[in-house]
Amino acid sequence: MFKKHYIFLLTFRVLIILFIVNVYSCRENIITNGSSIGNINEPVKSKNPESYSFEINASKITFNETDETQLNITNADIQISVTGYSSGIVSVTIIGDNLLDLYTNTFTNNGSSPPAKITNHIPEKVKVELLNFSGKFKIRIIRSIL
Repeated sequence: MFKKHYIFLLTFRVLIILFIVNVYSCRENIITNGSSIGNINEPVKSKNPESYSFEINASKITFNETDETQLNITNADIQISVTGYSSGIVSVTIIGDNLLDLYTNTFTNNGSSPPAKITNHIPEKVKVELLNFSGKFKIRIIRSIL
């Protein structure tokens, strides 16, 4: 009888501890399914040798950053979109090997870039400039399927 009671108490304590850890490890503003854009004015980046992404949910932000892509591809598709636009300017430049500007575009409203490809160059850096921008901005560079 004592042994069953002891096992029950031990199990109960473990469950309580797991519950407490789970509750306190949760954070506010959890990112919803289908969207990796997190908190306001905090960029979310994803990098691997075959794809790069940069996303931000911005509110009246002025921001300049040149980011290394860590890509190892010479043929890439570029996908850029601005949604929820309410103000400002977004400017994007993709810089390749030998410091060549491979792609440049500016957005002043909602929209997507026309389909664009980079061929025979490695997109090494992405320069993002936001000027008093409010909205959601997303850029993806992925390996081209030829």
